[in-house]
Amino acid sequence: RAADGTAIFAMSDQKDVALEVQVTNVPSDPAQPQRDGDDAHEALLTATFPPELPYSALRPFDARAPSPVVCLANQNGSQVECELGNPLKRGAQARFFLILSTLGITIQTTDLAQPGLEPVVARARVVIELPLSVTGVAVPPRLFFGGVVRGESAVRRESQVGSAVRLQVTVSNRGQSLKTLGSAFLTILWPHELINGKWLLYPLHLQLETPPGQRTACSPPANP
Repeated sequence: RAADGTAIFAMSDQKDVALEVQVTNVPSDPAQPQRDGDDAHEALLTATFPPELPYSALRPFDARAPSPVVCLANQNGSQVECELGNPLKRGAQARFFLILSTLGITIQTTDLAQPGLEPVVARARVVIELPLSVTGVAVPPRLFFGGVVRGESAVRRESQVGSAVRLQVTVSNRGQSLKTLGSAFLTILWPHELINGKWLLYPLHLQLETPPGQRTACSPPANP
């Protein structure tokens, strides 16, 4: 939870959110339970949800005990109606879980608010954690230069500079894929020149291999 007590959803491998619902049919004055109260016929609960958290399933509070609650949702899961009992007996309670899917949450989601609630506002902050993995390998891993040392103005061909080094970097997402990943940046540094200003390693060619539909670009694309 945050410092102000707000619940925090850390989205990594969390595919579902369980919303606990408890409905009771009790007298208006618990101190005088015999004054009023009756069985609630055709007791019905209607719940609406934001597009980031659509309804997914119904789960009983106690898996060992059968529940009379039956829920029917609309096509996109933005609303669900649950039959609590016909009747819901006087003094009885219905307790169950509504399972909400997190597939609608994107990188732009910052908080979740349940719509249509005037007396109570249910709100939670969202933290999206992408378990990105970065690995790199240099080929060859060790390089010796034993040729003739030339000044920069005397170099005419790349082969006169020295052997090439191939640096292969792989970035992968080990978690669930979001609908929109937003932008992720990787900064690569290498020894460009020596302390006396002599060039050491500088890029000659850049090759990108990405999945279809994924936009990837480098800046600058190359340094001839």
